[in-house]
Amino acid sequence: MSRPRRVTTVWPGILSIAALAMAGCAAGPAGSDPATGQSAGSGVLHGRTYTAQTIIEQGRPRALVAGTSIELRFTDDGRLVANAGCNTISGAVASGGGKLELTDMTVTEMGCAAELHDQDRRLSAFLGGRPSWRLDGGTLILSSTDTTLVLTRAGAVPLVGTTWRTDTLILGDVAGATPAGVDVTFVFGRDQVTVSGLCNLRAARYRATSATITFELDPLPRNTCAPKIMRVEQLAVALLDGEANYRIDRTTLRISKGDRGLLLVAL
Repeated sequence: MSRPRRVTTVWPGILSIAALAMAGCAAGPAGSDPATGQSAGSGVLHGRTYTAQTIIEQGRPRALVAGTSIELRFTDDGRLVANAGCNTISGAVASGGGKLELTDMTVTEMGCAAELHDQDRRLSAFLGGRPSWRLDGGTLILSSTDTTLVLTRAGAVPLVGTTWRTDTLILGDVAGATPAGVDVTFVFGRDQVTVSGLCNLRAARYRATSATITFELDPLPRNTCAPKIMRVEQLAVALLDGEANYRIDRTTLRISKGDRGLLLVAL
């Protein structure tokens, strides 16, 4: 892979290099947990989501593409799901020895603007290069030879009242981006979820616990739409019929039933 072009645009309000160095000293050695002062194992990052605060390349700050951010989500089962505004990067992750090692890395193939694809390539190359990591309170600092990525731990948005857009379709071992040109959103009200962008599925009643949602669907019309829309609708109908598991990790909502699922992002 060719080396990405270097961008030196200054991000307003960016943390200075000197301050970053001082924070690194206070945080202790790579892979350490400041809460205990001891070396942190692979599990310390599990179940946490971090978003980019600062990027420094070759000693210079670089701005993200306008309107985007970098998100790293460490799942409870030892995977990393990353997004830089376009495609989703994922793989098994280990964090022992102060290094972040991503294996079996996959990247979705959603069509986006050239600058977003460039940002994706930068992030995937960085994560694939075994960067070192350290924690400084709620800040996660990843570093390679010429790049430093500073991220802050994020909180979750609520299920109700948030507009959720479908991002990834999960069918068994296969996960793929929502087809290009298909824009499907879910909005959960007090006891009903409203769906837009599909052919026949427009709403469903529901009741939720902390881990499951039980949906009730009325009989649907049998209109026929474009195949790519029907593909998403078929999966959505299967999930919104009866009990499904769900989980919110900051700005990501996962609804699943068995080996099928939908990954949605908050707008």
